[in-house]
Formats: sequence, structure tokens, C-alpha cells
Amino acid sequence: MIDLLFGGVGWTDIALTLNRVAVGMFFLFSGYHKLFNPQRHAVLRNELEALHIPAIRINQWRVPFVECSAGGAVVIGLVAPLAAFGLLVIILVAIVTSGRERIKAYKPIDRAERIEDWLYLPETLYALMLIVIISAGAGPYSVDATILDLIHHNPR
Repeated sequence: MIDLLFGGVGWTDIALTLNRVAVGMFFLFSGYHKLFNPQRHAVLRNELEALHIPAIRINQWRVPFVECSAGGAVVIGLVAPLAAFGLLVIILVAIVTSGRERIKAYKPIDRAERIEDWLYLPETLYALMLIVIISAGAGPYSVDATILDLIHHNPR
């Protein structure tokens, strides 16, 4: 019982896999809708314009393409740390731009509440989930693990 209280329940590989699949699916679906749904694409374009993001003609397509393709790569665990890094860059820009605007609208009453508001942003949680993938890799239930296994068992 003491080990459980201080060491957790285990199943770390399953937890890392669930983290990877969940964040990957979020970006896969989000990017897909921004690419192929005209209403969602218009919302993205309007938001990029309102936030004064440069090169809108390129970014209105690049951002959802990276979200969709890197999200899919994260889901299956294919070069997952690299794909997660690409998504982290996008989410950090979102935090600094639209996240900052939302926090201003919350009108935090002190520094503690401002920190709370930053931590409340979904983008912050997605960033932390991506950092786990960048740090830990895709885990044993992934394409990356299969490739590594083939490389280690078939040396030249």
C-alpha cells in the first residue's frame, strides 16, 4: 500500500500512450476541420488577421496542415518527438497571441490569479502534453518503437 501511495499504480507505458493518442487526435481533428471545413477555415483566417499574424496567405494553410499531419504522426507514434515539437511551436504561438488576449479579458485580480488563468488555458495543458512526448518519446506502443526494434535486432 505504501508503494502505491508514493510510487503510483504503474502502467506508465499505457499512460504515455493515452497522452500521445489524445493530444495527437486533438490536433489531427482540429487541423482537418480547419483545412476542409470552409466555416472553420474562415474562423482561423479571421483569428489570424485579428491577432496580426504575418503571412496570412501561407499560415492559413500551413498551420492546419501541420496540425493535421503532425497530429496524425503523434497518434500513431511516427517520429513522435519531432511531430510533437512542431505542434508545440504552434501551440506556443497560440498561447502568446490568443491566450494572452483571453487572459486580459478575464481581468485577473492579482498575480496568483493571472498564473491560475495561464494554467487554465487548454493550450497550456496541450503544451505540457506535447512536452511529455518530446521528452519520453512515443513509447512502446508506436511505429517508432517498431522501427527502433527492427534497427536494434537487424544490425548491419
